[in-house]
Amino acid sequence: MKASVFALAFAAMGAITPWAADAAVPPVDGIGKPALIRCGTNNGAVVRASHADKIVFAIVGFLLAQQPDDQPGVDKLPRNTQLDIKVLDDPRTVADISGKVLTFLGAADTSANREALRILEVKYAMVCPTTTGP
Repeated sequence: MKASVFALAFAAMGAITPWAADAAVPPVDGIGKPALIRCGTNNGAVVRASHADKIVFAIVGFLLAQQPDDQPGVDKLPRNTQLDIKVLDDPRTVADISGKVLTFLGAADTSANREALRILEVKYAMVCPTTTGP
């Protein structure tokens, strides 16, 4: 008797709660559009937001410098610890995150260097400069 009262109570709860099995699933949007944000105008010219990425990464192996003279500096970069860089981003392109980190560090963009890099997180920001008008 208790088991059927318990089952009936759960059946009634399912019928009136928002987490019922027939909850609406949002549609998938497969159309990518550049995030070109208009901040305003300055002397009649459209001013757009600046886009930037904060890339958190770790170097987990040897990195070969792009230029031989830069190798001592690349060798001094900390290994196996979280590091980050901030770089400008173009919202009209697909970002090669590993390539951005390697070129920022002065390391060669090779498959071996890509294997020695771990991307841990990417954060994104848009900033509107001060403008006049909407």
